[in-house]
Amino acid sequence: MVSAGQQAGTGGYGSLNGSMQTFLSEVRKDLEQGVLSPRVLNDPELHRAELDRIFTKCWVFVGHVSEIPHPGDYVLRYIGEDQFILVRDEQGEIQLLMNNCVHRASPVCRAEKGNTSHFRCPYHGWIYKNSGEWNGAPFRAKAYRKLDASRWGLRKASQVDSYQGLIFACLDPDAVPLREYLGDMCWYLDVLFGLNEQGMRAAGDPHRWVVPANWKSGAENFVGDAYHVQSAHRSLEDIGLIPDISGAVTGNFHIAIEGGHGLIASPAFLPEPQYGIMDYPPEVTSIFDLSGFGPDQREFLESRYTIVGFTIFPNLSLIKTASSTVPGQPPVTFTCLRQWQPRGPEEFELWNWPLVWNAAPPEFNEASYEASVMGFSPSGVFEQDDTVVWRGGPMVGRSPFARRDMKLNFEMGLDGMSDYKSNPDWIGPGEATNSSFGERNQRRWWQRWSEVLASS
Repeated sequence: MVSAGQQAGTGGYGSLNGSMQTFLSEVRKDLEQGVLSPRVLNDPELHRAELDRIFTKCWVFVGHVSEIPHPGDYVLRYIGEDQFILVRDEQGEIQLLMNNCVHRASPVCRAEKGNTSHFRCPYHGWIYKNSGEWNGAPFRAKAYRKLDASRWGLRKASQVDSYQGLIFACLDPDAVPLREYLGDMCWYLDVLFGLNEQGMRAAGDPHRWVVPANWKSGAENFVGDAYHVQSAHRSLEDIGLIPDISGAVTGNFHIAIEGGHGLIASPAFLPEPQYGIMDYPPEVTSIFDLSGFGPDQREFLESRYTIVGFTIFPNLSLIKTASSTVPGQPPVTFTCLRQWQPRGPEEFELWNWPLVWNAAPPEFNEASYEASVMGFSPSGVFEQDDTVVWRGGPMVGRSPFARRDMKLNFEMGLDGMSDYKSNPDWIGPGEATNSSFGERNQRRWWQRWSEVLASS
């Protein structure tokens, strides 16, 4: 679904200077050797280039369809550091409108969410339909008799589309369609979100908080880093919320998808018959319908594989795991979407959407939401472990000494460093491995990052 009307182009700051292109070329060469400059985690010039080249060219997640179910429903969202209005217009079409009046640039929407047929600028009173079209101004007959209204609507994302309830937008009119951008990720989005025709919904508003780290630390972590779990999250086993934290690492493996996307997958880690497909209990698996899946997807599900996490390049991630809300009680499976919203090179906003099944029993959905909040939220026990360790990135990234003499190690899985290798017999698309004791997904994410930055 491509939004009609006035569209936002790529604009841009022009070509990167020679020193930046040289640095990005060095990044790509370093990654082949399994190292990376800490400069990537704190550099104002790189940050500006990311906003201009990554967030204006890539498809970026902006919300879930359940957040704007009715005509006139809207929420405020971001692409890079630009604020947009995600709205369902009067015809039911989803629009992404830049939240700035084209008269003097004041925001036309100041509420985080709501329902409206029009947006009115508080500065001079210009009015826009919720489709983005210009719809009038005070004293129009005196002030704007010859105004061409078709030219002065709110700026729109060039492309807006959704897949399995996830809404994405792209500011580049020449970018490939969403399904082509996602590629083989669609196969995995199907098995995650297509198990019931009623789908999933966001369980309330996204949680949001500021993290003193670079946004790329989150994206890189969720694309493939299962290795940190046994160290960073050890306390969860100590207090009885996770029975075997090391087992959560050794059972995982990676799937690399073209385009910088990647997943962490695992055989089911919760026992039958208490748990079934994708580690859900029987009261949830009873609502699942596998008849619409292809043979490989059915084999994936019936063999009880599960997706633990993923990153869709550049900054959308997912976590699907299980934990107890009370020590000693059975674990509850939960799913969260997560987005790493850049706010300068030294901090980001972390947005977190707990998801529940529309057709699942309310008691399960409530327990799943509680488990997700306990694990991943501003006060989540997983969350605090992760966000505190990511603080080191901006510190070392700004250090003149570290920039000169330090490289970050990404060697795991290279040249016999571990038993990490490809699995040619994997039943799904993408390149799967035999374990998670490697950093191929992370290296490929960084390669994609450097390639997009360097592109013209």
